[in-house]
Amino acid sequence: MKKLAAVLAATCLWGAAAAASAAANPFADVPKDSWAYDAVSQLAADGIVEGYGDGSFRGERAITRYEMAQITAKAMAKNPTGADKALVDKLAAEFAAELNNLGVRVAALERNADKVRFDGFFRLRQEHFGDDNNIDDTSKAYLELYSHAQVNDHWTGETKHKITLDMKKDTGDDGYVKTTNIYAYGKYDNFTAKVGKFDTVDGYAYTHEDPMRGVQVTFGKKLKAKLSAGRIANPNNNFDADVVSGIFTYPLGKRTNLYAGYYYLKSGKRGFKAIEEGNYGLANIGFDTLLGKNFRFIALYSQSNASVTQNIHRNGFLLELDYKRMQVQNPGSFMLMLRHLRVTDATAISSRYEAYTHGNICGTEIGGCYAPIKNVELGAKYFWGKDEATNATKSFVRTELKYFF
Repeated sequence: MKKLAAVLAATCLWGAAAAASAAANPFADVPKDSWAYDAVSQLAADGIVEGYGDGSFRGERAITRYEMAQITAKAMAKNPTGADKALVDKLAAEFAAELNNLGVRVAALERNADKVRFDGFFRLRQEHFGDDNNIDDTSKAYLELYSHAQVNDHWTGETKHKITLDMKKDTGDDGYVKTTNIYAYGKYDNFTAKVGKFDTVDGYAYTHEDPMRGVQVTFGKKLKAKLSAGRIANPNNNFDADVVSGIFTYPLGKRTNLYAGYYYLKSGKRGFKAIEEGNYGLANIGFDTLLGKNFRFIALYSQSNASVTQNIHRNGFLLELDYKRMQVQNPGSFMLMLRHLRVTDATAISSRYEAYTHGNICGTEIGGCYAPIKNVELGAKYFWGKDEATNATKSFVRTELKYFF
């Protein structure tokens, strides 16, 4: 009797040790003849769980208890009902120890995954420049990918990556990948802050539309101020400058906004820019207003005291009339626009409109954009005018198709 009791005790101890070992070692295989495989297969057929990306559950080998616990945890998160719930409850009971051990890790993984999100767009663009522009026509594909990583309740890490492919070439040097933005973004009740390399769009994109390397702080409720300090580079004309700036906006009623900005620059390397090296100031003032239900009018005046190397104006302007507003989320929406402007190396830092002709232009632009289906945009624009320095005729045509995600 004593011998039988000893054998039973040893058997119980061995069973307890085996159970403890399985709980302590979640990487042990689940036997291939276990009912758990049939349960998981049924849950997969019902759409409660997914395989490894190829539709399978690695039938060529046994699944570890760690993997089975992960599958079970994901199935539990789906809150199944009926027969599926019974299967999930049975799996949860079987792998309770592993779920208890791994639950914190699984939850942390899901929580961290929620902190990072991506968005961006894919674009096909064609550009044709007039003969007097001395710029080659282009046909390019772009992919811009933005990442947003949550650090805490106030700060995120932001990046922008741009993949460019020259559609006119088939050689190995027809494209490139570039990180154009990488910065920390802080958002508080009374102000926001950016530190690193980030995009800025000033003066309705007339004054500046390129990345800045530095610091930027925005604050204020009704009267908003954006203060920046850093370095600005214009890739279109090889221009670099240290800059300190202040941008101010004020809503004059519900339909009109006032705008003012001042920049103090120390110019450095010059490419096509007709600016002498040294310090200079640039100021602009303007407004935008709604006219009736569908029209928006923009006016901006810009002036600087820069020393120039060519016979160009040191004052410029932008006049714009928009009809309707296009929203890519709303198929059928569209916008039409008409612009008249003069922009020179002295009146802007890195203007959107300099890219057409490498600066120093006066002319008119018409264009529009349309959303044929959700998150897709068709756009076209045409510019004609003259070079302020040489009086040569300038023209530019752009068409593009954009897919947002």
